[in-house]
Amino acid sequence: MPQKPMYVIIAVLAALVVALTTSLVAAFAGERPTAVFKSGGATFGAALTLALGVLAALGVVGP
Repeated sequence: MPQKPMYVIIAVLAALVVALTTSLVAAFAGERPTAVFKSGGATFGAALTLALGVLAALGVVGP
């Protein structure tokens, strides 16, 4: 497998793990299901943006 798609897949999986962890913490804290879903979605977007931004800054992905 080429290196660049592999790193993007790893970044997406890492963002999913972070979002799942945030959702589980919110669920155990007693939040409503809509709040859990919103916090997981917001965390996924932020984590994915951060991971891809770091990979682009390192020159791993991008043009």
